[in-house]
Amino acid sequence: MQLAYRPLRGAAAQARAWRPAQLANGQLVLFHGYFDNAAAIAHELSVLGHDMATLYGLAVDRWGNEADLRIVGDYCTIIADPGRSRLRLARSPLRAPPLYYFHSDELTAAASVPRALFAAGVEQKLNEAHVADSAMYNFTDEEASWYRDIAQVPVGSVVELERGHARRLRKYYNLVDLPFHNNIADEDAIVRAGELLDEGVRACLAGFGNPGSTVSGGLDSPQVAVRAAKALPPGQRLPTFTFHPEPGFDRRVPRWMMGDERPFVKSLAAMHPELDPHFTANDGIDPSHRWQELFHLIGGAPAPMATMYVYHGILSEAQKAGCDVVLLAEWGNLTFSDKGECGYVEYLLKGQWRQWWLALTRPSIHEGHILRRITARSLSALLPHALWRPLRRISLGRKKLGIELMQTLSKAYRKSSGAERRLRQSGLIVDRYQPRSRRHSRQFLAQNDAWTAEVYQGFEQMYGIALRDPTAYRPFVEFCLGLPTRMFMRDGEIRWLAKQMAKDIMPEAQRTNPLFGWWDADWHLRIGRRRQDFLEEFDRLENDERFGKMFDIPRLRAALEDWPEQTETDPQKAFAPQLAVPAALLTARFVQYVEGRNAP
Repeated sequence: MQLAYRPLRGAAAQARAWRPAQLANGQLVLFHGYFDNAAAIAHELSVLGHDMATLYGLAVDRWGNEADLRIVGDYCTIIADPGRSRLRLARSPLRAPPLYYFHSDELTAAASVPRALFAAGVEQKLNEAHVADSAMYNFTDEEASWYRDIAQVPVGSVVELERGHARRLRKYYNLVDLPFHNNIADEDAIVRAGELLDEGVRACLAGFGNPGSTVSGGLDSPQVAVRAAKALPPGQRLPTFTFHPEPGFDRRVPRWMMGDERPFVKSLAAMHPELDPHFTANDGIDPSHRWQELFHLIGGAPAPMATMYVYHGILSEAQKAGCDVVLLAEWGNLTFSDKGECGYVEYLLKGQWRQWWLALTRPSIHEGHILRRITARSLSALLPHALWRPLRRISLGRKKLGIELMQTLSKAYRKSSGAERRLRQSGLIVDRYQPRSRRHSRQFLAQNDAWTAEVYQGFEQMYGIALRDPTAYRPFVEFCLGLPTRMFMRDGEIRWLAKQMAKDIMPEAQRTNPLFGWWDADWHLRIGRRRQDFLEEFDRLENDERFGKMFDIPRLRAALEDWPEQTETDPQKAFAPQLAVPAALLTARFVQYVEGRNAP
């Protein structure tokens, strides 16, 4: 076994690094992550004063395959049984640090990052199929890694490796199968969701002395930050960190979005003096900032990482403020502030005509004629894919589907690499995101989130600060996912539960604000500064035999050459320069990094 992880700041963060323990039966346990319910598990096992590695090993020894369902946390583990030449690898449900492994007759190795496996003797061979899938935003193969012969343990799974035997995979957790509580009263649901979110906040703060929190102008992170501030010792303020556009941003945004969230954050801080707001514009930084370091820390380059540069400013400010943990709210939109979009179909199928009509007519984010909304939001979700796709093409005319605008590969390479076929077989149709029920919306959630763990681990390693998400606290997630649609879309109002929970916590103007934050609203300014450099890089890539065939370089170059004078807000025109250009450069540079060569 080879392990590689930089210990983070703070006592609890130290436990995030790999820690070994040996059990009385001779087994070696390695634990990476944290328990949210360590005290409860220790009580059930009647043990005191044990570290998390020992506690985990004792839990598996007592409960076997049920142990990981009893434990609440964010972790991955290895249990080595030297006498049987066997490894048990596991990752927690929902979220977990990455865990990679190699298994052959000659060598079995596991690691939190691929580079440790290479140090153990595994040959570094790029998995071009996974690279192509990433470029198509397809991460549905939970076992795939960036390298051939190296696999990843899926979340909520156990993998057993034994000399002379094929690997055995057991998926012990599936959020699609969670029970529903449709008959819960509205007030009971609001109160219980608040209680569980408070539990999640306290669990994420446990053991840290200097927490901070991201805060946006939305509904999720402000509630996390206010609850966290109230959980701190008297007199201690909570630093908050907010990204905003650079000076020179032309303030052009889609009509349902906001580009600068500082006014709402300042109003929130005025309402809650225990918050200490910090703002960062990431001045001068473009999407390619510190990619090479992230390649080393992660061992991969998922395409969405091309727009995650905003974390550099946030975590740099957190470093200056002396934070040992930063709270996120990445699962907020998946839990308590879900928009309830399944209501467009569910209300129709159940004959709840008033709710169906209000859902289609009241939200201010809607565009187009009502017949178009009915077709797009309700009827098209019920069509078989073979019929949906041609009808979608007809309705779009010359417009392209969203994945075609975002992806970077040439048409020929999409076919020759198998990426197009695998995307079709996965059932993940980004452009067809219209859940038909609460259960169906869970399938979307469970399907394509595998890439985030490696990116967050990379940022933790780069800045030495732990990242915790109270909205991903498993009891809170399970409760919210079990709530009925009416808790999220009611009388045409989306995100109903989050708005109810925000009463007396947020200013009314923010609580009732229908706009969404635009993640990198000033992309036109940042990419525009590097436009000539990127054009020259595409010239070099086009002259390279491999990359010239791989990428749709004429389209990518055209997106930079036909540069708009103002920020483009139409996805048909904006997605290529905003998303596809940096994603293509990210992918190309990663391939060059793995193969140890400079840009062609």
